[in-house]
Amino acid sequence: GRSLLDILRSGGLNIYAPCGGKGKCGKCMVTITGEGNLMSCSYYPEKDIEVVLPGKDIGNILVSQTEFLENVPFKPRDLYLTDSPYGIAVDIGTTTVVIYFLNLLEGRIEKIASFLNPQNIYGADVISRITYCQEHESGLKELQNVIINAINIDLDRFCLLKDIRPGNIENVVIAGNTTMLHLLLGEDPLSIALAPFKPRFTAKQIRHGNRTGLNVNPRADVITLPCISAYVGADIVAGLAVIKPLYENYLFLDIGTNGEMALVKGDKIFACATAAGPAFEGASLSCGTGAVAGAVSSFTAVGKYTVIGNTEPSGICGSGIVDIVAFLINAGLVEKTGVLKSPFVVHHKKNIKVTQEDIREIQLAKSAIYSGIRVLLKSSGTEFADIDALYLAGGFGNYININSAIKIGLLPHELEGRIYPVGNSAGIGALQYLKSDEFWEKITRVMANSEYIELSDSDDFTTEFVMNMDFG
Repeated sequence: GRSLLDILRSGGLNIYAPCGGKGKCGKCMVTITGEGNLMSCSYYPEKDIEVVLPGKDIGNILVSQTEFLENVPFKPRDLYLTDSPYGIAVDIGTTTVVIYFLNLLEGRIEKIASFLNPQNIYGADVISRITYCQEHESGLKELQNVIINAINIDLDRFCLLKDIRPGNIENVVIAGNTTMLHLLLGEDPLSIALAPFKPRFTAKQIRHGNRTGLNVNPRADVITLPCISAYVGADIVAGLAVIKPLYENYLFLDIGTNGEMALVKGDKIFACATAAGPAFEGASLSCGTGAVAGAVSSFTAVGKYTVIGNTEPSGICGSGIVDIVAFLINAGLVEKTGVLKSPFVVHHKKNIKVTQEDIREIQLAKSAIYSGIRVLLKSSGTEFADIDALYLAGGFGNYININSAIKIGLLPHELEGRIYPVGNSAGIGALQYLKSDEFWEKITRVMANSEYIELSDSDDFTTEFVMNMDFG
């Protein structure tokens, strides 16, 4: 038989299952009338049942521009397909998706839309999603359809808002990690997960609209930006291209499930990716959740915390767990080695707590990120003293308390005072290319100057990873 999770998915219902339906995370709970709360991935119905699904309100998705990012002058094209041409720049993150709608005659942003990536029902991280494609004959098509359909919903809304037709959307520029771009274009991502980690493509891809499933002009250019490697994607390339040249030597860090990062040293770029896992997205924590309504997003003391949406807490998101772990270290409730003296209850009524297993997850994730930074420094012959700035890209980097991140050893204390959130650099980078073809020169420069360091066969990384597991 089929699990209830599979049945609900095939009916088009999005059930959050960050472990990919493996029975590990406990996040796919549904209420079955007469039987109570059960994990849908482990329940195999033998008769008709009534299922009550959980509601998930969206929280804060980062869409903004910051003073650290370029805003290139708009350069209209010589020829358009329609009288009212529009373009979209899309940032497909593993967790969230942002769409910028641009008036191609005036260079004006007309709307910004954002939503949680609906592929999260197949797993919180890229490996879970690739595994789903491998284990299900129709898996790749399912993952492609779910993201295309989600984008099309916002395309259709925009067309209604502006009283235009889908044919008026003439240009599409897309950034995302390498796996997200493969899934979007229906390209088999399996080789990304297997040594020697060679994707089907890393170069810029151009498709006509009628070959993508997107509700755009059939002759529209749909462009995915180039990737550096299997795990350093177009999101990082777009981000590096859009950073203002304020400093000569800097680190660029996206603390997501893939832990993509780069060190820019003059004209040279060193890049790597470290599998931090979904702990900082809340997915692998016992009471973890995404940055949605009900998530504890910051914490300063017992009983003093903020909740997204100013509602009753339902779980802890990434920025919240970083604050809580920093508090536990300062209070002496977590030892240097990560031993938690007893489970720490954040909210008694809802039984929201932090367990020893949660602390271990955070230790693994923070050590992976910090060790990646150390390997980049060593590979490039650079010291912390040489680094002018550390830029934090993406939503987690924007909402995290930097002092807490330094306290737990996620970010280097050596760079205190030089760490800056830069906003949604991937989306803003894609937007610049939509605004002006001349931005392509910056993207080309990033690609030409980048050297990828594979951490899976790096002895330095293995040594650093073990050494950096402790707190403080």
